[in-house]
Amino acid sequence: MVGVLLWVCTLGLVLTGLYGAYQVVVSSRFTGDLPVLPEVAKYHRFAVLVFARNEERVIGQLLASLRAQDYPLDAFDVFVTADNCTDATADVARAAGAITFERSAAGPRGKGAALNWFFAEHFPRSYDACVVFDADNVVDPRFLAAMNRQLAAGHQIATGYRMGKNPSSSWVAGASTLFWLMQTRFFHLPRALRNLPCTSVGGTGFMFALRVLGADGWRTSSACEDIEFTLQAIAAGHFVALAPDAIFYDEQPLTFWQSLKQRYRWSVGSVQLIRTSVPKLLASVGPGQLGALDAALYIIGVVVGGLSGLLWVLSLGLGLASGIGPGRTLLGVLASSVAGYLVLAAFGVLVARIEHVRWPGMAKAILGFPIWLFSWSVINVVVLFYRDPTWHTVPHSEAMSLAEAQLEHR
Repeated sequence: MVGVLLWVCTLGLVLTGLYGAYQVVVSSRFTGDLPVLPEVAKYHRFAVLVFARNEERVIGQLLASLRAQDYPLDAFDVFVTADNCTDATADVARAAGAITFERSAAGPRGKGAALNWFFAEHFPRSYDACVVFDADNVVDPRFLAAMNRQLAAGHQIATGYRMGKNPSSSWVAGASTLFWLMQTRFFHLPRALRNLPCTSVGGTGFMFALRVLGADGWRTSSACEDIEFTLQAIAAGHFVALAPDAIFYDEQPLTFWQSLKQRYRWSVGSVQLIRTSVPKLLASVGPGQLGALDAALYIIGVVVGGLSGLLWVLSLGLGLASGIGPGRTLLGVLASSVAGYLVLAAFGVLVARIEHVRWPGMAKAILGFPIWLFSWSVINVVVLFYRDPTWHTVPHSEAMSLAEAQLEHR
């Protein structure tokens, strides 16, 4: 019986390994460059949407960077939704010239609920497209112009280039920064070069044409409204582009516990979307629609990763039960752990080198990067058995200007 179970675990690990091999093959085209989009004469009208919960310390810096955009001021307006705030977020936003709404609704919390409310109450129909930011962001002056070129090129949805705003604040913030750089370089860019849609707009720093929503507005219900929106759009036949010249800076969690809670919610949301989004994506697969299949494979990654970790642990236990000595098992675990740690640390160095970034304390971030990634593997095992979609706010306290954020990446 133990032998049969061990064989089943081995087969499962082979299958999850094939899934990983697919992702490696897709990501292997990471050294190219996207063609530079030409300047255009038409200025599309943007509704810039900012969603904030108790962000009085940081929202002023975001709004200042938006006022400094190299884009006609009469071609965009900034809308701030102060979502159940108990501080002066709304006052700060109004003083900075933003069109400000205060939401005090009971019920679901989080940005997805705030997006649903905003489009139900204040649908910005007179604009061509929306751009979404979190209140803790700061934005490069060329961001809106870059998104304008995406629209002119026929891309109805585009995600920008995310940089960590505060990578030197802690090793956790630095490791999170490395992750977002990795996502752009090894997930978004290879897909863009292969003419596949990006599989997630990443929650902030993205643009979409209003026609994508249709008459119903924004409709999401999962713990990951950004991925849900992306998968809905891909299933409907829309292409999600990468705008590498649309640069913005996003504050990263300072503590390991904050990061764990944030990533747990993302994994919970991904599992929720398997049931609702995968059937629609698979139904839309056809000639010229392989992006829908790739998106379906992407969203099952959390479950595949969780099963892989679970099968690995079960294999160890079954190996011990079948007679493999504990000393030999411990040695194998130790050897594989050290090898995995070194490979992931080297990968962190590779990401930093390719993206030409450096910040004070980056060595700590690289040394902690394997631990940060391994903890996500543990999270993916946990969500196989326990899923709490409650939105837990990550406090933002790094009040940095655009110039200060740029200086972080020397």
